Amino acid sequence: MKHIVFFKLNERNEQNQDALIEILNKMKGQIPFVQDMWVGKDFLNSQRSFDVVLEVTLNKEDLDTYADYPLHVACKNEFAPLVSKSVVCDVE
Repeated sequence: MKHIVFFKLNERNEQNQDALIEILNKMKGQIPFVQDMWVGKDFLNSQRSFDVVLEVTLNKEDLDTYADYPLHVACKNEFAPLVSKSVVCDVE
């Protein structure tokens, strides 16, 4: 399954996009049950655009474990001051 999160920054600029991406990439390869992780940044900057996207591939039964995983929680706490809004979509 895919766990996809879109982030809206408090202040959109390339520096903040890169800072958020750097924080999210700390999880890459560090959570044993995560099969794949990809992070990207929006280049269009339209009114409908979010600024950064995270896509995590994992088994559906691991989603709750991922939510509470210490590294995931630490990254969320670290990027919280940068982010004004996020939306998630979990798909199979």
